Amino acid sequence: MISKSNIYEIISINSLNYSLIVNLSLKFILFFFIIAEIISFSFYFFNLFPQFNIPNIISSGIAGFLILIYLTKSRASSKFIDGSQIFILTSVVLWVTAELLYGYYDGILKIDAYPSLADLFYLSGYAMFISSLILINKMYKVELSFIVSSIVTFSLIVFYIMYISIFIFDVFDYGGAIQDLVLLFTYPIADLLIIVVAIMYYFRGRSISLYKEHTYWVFISIFAFFFFAADLTFGYNDLSSIESNEYLFDFYYSLGYSFLGIAILFRLKDIQTPKNY
Repeated sequence: MISKSNIYEIISINSLNYSLIVNLSLKFILFFFIIAEIISFSFYFFNLFPQFNIPNIISSGIAGFLILIYLTKSRASSKFIDGSQIFILTSVVLWVTAELLYGYYDGILKIDAYPSLADLFYLSGYAMFISSLILINKMYKVELSFIVSSIVTFSLIVFYIMYISIFIFDVFDYGGAIQDLVLLFTYPIADLLIIVVAIMYYFRGRSISLYKEHTYWVFISIFAFFFFAADLTFGYNDLSSIESNEYLFDFYYSLGYSFLGIAILFRLKDIQTPKNY
């Protein structure tokens, strides 16, 4: 049974942790981010245990930690919790779980991790991230018809590229499961959706001067672009049984997570500077 003294001890520890996060300087956070990313990319460039998916685990974990710091600091400075960032934090936690599962399947169990339970967490992460974009639109007020038309245009481009790849080139000999083909379409379209909305929010943010937050959307769109490149590379390699650039997509994923982290760093910078209306 937990005694009152134990409860007070837990509360005091949590208060101390909260205070430590709130008082972290931006320079220290930036230094921590750079060191963590150097370690992450070192695993990739020196080809250290590639089957365990370590670079993506580190980069996604760092992005999630930065979002947690942002939420803690924003709550301390304005007593307001950014609901959209909670959705993004949830999505990154799901992606970290997926990266861990991928490394577990590929590195420990020595079985193909695609498709697997990891994809359920990847897709759930996308759903949460896209939900955050919908929530943010309450502030940006971009017309729904414009969003839909942009998404349809980009989706048609994706379908055209995939059609050419599957039915014109040698991919039509693919003999995998149907879920492989479904995921090949699903991931890039989700990436494009994030790119399209981020670009729209960038221009909308510039026009209404929302605390200079438009810089944040530049890096969100870059993050999604690298995910798009990674998903296309990974899906095409899987269908074509190409192994010559087997871990190239890992580099793209790591870059994507890194740019997501940079986007959060700009958010952290924004809450520590005066807001210009």
